[in-house]
Amino acid sequence: MNAKHRLKRRELVRDIFFIFSEEYEKSDVDTIWDIKLPMSTLMAFLRDRYHANYTSSDWIKMQIKRYEREIGAKLFIFEKEGEKSEKGQDNESDLIAINREMNAFHQHNHLYVTYKIKLANGLYGIIQNFIAREKPSRPINLLLGSGTNPYFLANIIAEKSRTKKERYNIYTHNVMIIRKLCNSRVNHEKIKLFSPAGRVNPFKHTIMGEDNALYRSVEFDFIIQSTQFLYKGNLYVDTEEEAVRKHDILENCKGTKVLALVKDELIEEEKPEMAFYGPLSSYDLIVIPRTHSDKRHRYDKLFDEYRDQLEAEIINWNYSIYRVKK
Repeated sequence: MNAKHRLKRRELVRDIFFIFSEEYEKSDVDTIWDIKLPMSTLMAFLRDRYHANYTSSDWIKMQIKRYEREIGAKLFIFEKEGEKSEKGQDNESDLIAINREMNAFHQHNHLYVTYKIKLANGLYGIIQNFIAREKPSRPINLLLGSGTNPYFLANIIAEKSRTKKERYNIYTHNVMIIRKLCNSRVNHEKIKLFSPAGRVNPFKHTIMGEDNALYRSVEFDFIIQSTQFLYKGNLYVDTEEEAVRKHDILENCKGTKVLALVKDELIEEEKPEMAFYGPLSSYDLIVIPRTHSDKRHRYDKLFDEYRDQLEAEIINWNYSIYRVKK
């Protein structure tokens, strides 16, 4: 295979996040934000895994900063490690870490990307099992909520729309899912798209509002959502405005309710911005990614607190699906 000299800017950023996810799986740190990689190590990873040769960390930093300007969000921070030698020579080396202040959709879209791909495959597996079992002659009715976990599932459905036979009616207030499914490469004979009214939040890429009559009028096969915080068995987001629609979906919409968790949503202490929208027990299924490492992080230990409430349904190489005991 011929070595690539450079990656496209978007590919470079994506591959760096892949590297951080892989490092997190095998490390002892509590969170992915605790990982700090020397730029020399990062360049070695890029060369060995993606056949991209970089002789200078400055080029990588420049491409990252240009990409951050494109999306209007900060993804990485750079630090110095080391001290000056007795002769005054600079022994410092650059370190790269993920920005801890990740709140916007364009930031979360990159974070834990390997985990989210596993989650999406698990969610798609649930739908495929339903199709194989029920053999419906009508379109599958899906409600896909806000956040990046449902977005990764929409990516799979969009990609499969040219080759798979099943049809979908997809209801969503997720602006990025709407954008994805409106792409000209999607087979629109297989996918019909519906959205409720409301105000578009450009930061969250979500349609906010209380007009959920459209959602309440449909009997969904699956309602798939993510959450921002899971604390003591209850679910939260960071604004009351977003909580309104999520609460209505959870309490008043009909269908099998599925919660997709990366597991970094689990927290040990309350946060001032938390807005409650429902209990974990309102869901029917929970999907989490599986790692291929023996390392147990803080989030894994916090998830153990819910084991008594859950019954294992499917344990796959890349994901686990649990039924919530009622």
